Amino acid sequence: MKVLTKMTQNKLANYTTHLLLATVITLPISAMVFAASNNANETNSTKNVPVVIKGVVATSSDKQQLLEKLKAQYPDKSIRDEIEVRSNISIPTNWQQIATAIIDSDISDIRQGRVDIHGTTISLHGKVNSLEQKQAIQNRIHTRLTDLYQLENQLVVVEGEQRLIDETLGNRIVEFEFGSANLTPLGLGILDDMADALRRIEDKPVLITGHTDNVGNSTSNLALSNERAEAVKQYLIGRNIDASRLSTTGKGDSNPIASNDNEEGRTRNRRIEFVLDE
Repeated sequence: MKVLTKMTQNKLANYTTHLLLATVITLPISAMVFAASNNANETNSTKNVPVVIKGVVATSSDKQQLLEKLKAQYPDKSIRDEIEVRSNISIPTNWQQIATAIIDSDISDIRQGRVDIHGTTISLHGKVNSLEQKQAIQNRIHTRLTDLYQLENQLVVVEGEQRLIDETLGNRIVEFEFGSANLTPLGLGILDDMADALRRIEDKPVLITGHTDNVGNSTSNLALSNERAEAVKQYLIGRNIDASRLSTTGKGDSNPIASNDNEEGRTRNRRIEFVLDE
């Protein structure tokens, strides 16, 4: 993560390589603000989804500071530490203070979120409840930055009916039998709840998207994701949701929301998403 204030074109390639080692904070799949309403929907495998922090820092002290701030921000969540310490890297001016200060902001209001700190570029990803909340988070982080740093606010505002769908799904993953499009009893139970929610939003169309982990090859994963999305559609039709409202697509393993390097991450990547298709 080497940063130079003035770089030649030749040095830029090396800089970009180092940026891949930047710190990434993966927030819980559901925001703390919804903990009370979501707890009833959570399973043992998802209610303790950890906050993951990974990347590279220059000293053990830097690492410890980041971990302590993250634990303070999420006192009821487990923290998974994937930070490396490499003494031979250099970091931007005030990088440690900036990174720590961002964790101290109200990032817990971000659902399905991620904060990337790539050198002097900080990007926010995830869902919030309103444009005002999105702007408030941006403003608070801006007050902690110096002119050296750039903030990219890619938060998505989710309100009303889409928020109802998101809250119904909560922390849960629609589960299937291994390597197939056969829904498990747990998956069927989640879809029963989703059918109730879809009836509440009347005739709005919904796009059902299937995702897989990266086990196997991309071609078979793409086919499986499409089959699973279609299986969800057919089940919802059987629960009296009008077929004309439901469309499906599959993304295979192309859009992970967690690391595929461990079973926990792969489980989160094997998911179904429901999005109002305006």
